[in-house]
Amino acid sequence: MPGVDIVKEFSDAVGEMMKTQPNYSARDMADIDVPVAIVQSAHDEFIKLEHAEYLARSIRGSQLIILPGVSHFAPLQRPEQFNSVVRAFLDKVLG
Repeated sequence: MPGVDIVKEFSDAVGEMMKTQPNYSARDMADIDVPVAIVQSAHDEFIKLEHAEYLARSIRGSQLIILPGVSHFAPLQRPEQFNSVVRAFLDKVLG
């Protein structure tokens, strides 16, 4: 069945991504010189909290924002919550 093949391909690709990424070096992140918000869902199925914390520690001046009560799909689950933190970050950055 074609649909099954597509789902397996997607699943395999996501599995590979989860094993190999993020793969940014500390040097890569130290070179970032723009405002950064790292928005992490409290119940993210894909991105580990440790990775988000690592990014926040490694990117000078970055802001780590944890969204309570949502998964990786926060923009779809609670768009108002997600959009409000993004807007607040942009307001802060853009004045």
